[in-house]
Amino acid sequence: MSVSRLEYITKIGVEQMGDLADSLQDPDVLRLENLDTNIAPPASALDFTRNAIGDDDANSYLPFLGLDITRQAAAGLVSRQSGQAYDWKRECIISAGGLSGVLNVLLAVLEPGDEVLMTDPTYV
Repeated sequence: MSVSRLEYITKIGVEQMGDLADSLQDPDVLRLENLDTNIAPPASALDFTRNAIGDDDANSYLPFLGLDITRQAAAGLVSRQSGQAYDWKRECIISAGGLSGVLNVLLAVLEPGDEVLMTDPTYV
């Protein structure tokens, strides 16, 4: 079931490529956009996951800005790659995906009435 207002929203490139991959009906073509593959995770990842099940820190809401250790690692990596120093406490957050990260940035820098230029096609 779909509502009429969605009829005019075009698919994003990732979705179009996924449809193309599906149309090939080739088991050797892997859909990686959502990591939907039949490749088993490494044993070390499975062991880590099993151990984390009993860890309260691994089974609770994360800090709103992300775990400090993850923010430190991300800021350090980007600093090394770019040659620009980043303060992980002030300049780095961990978002729940690309779109929520973009939304967080827009909400942080735009005021009501500001205009945003978007490319066509765009990622929505």
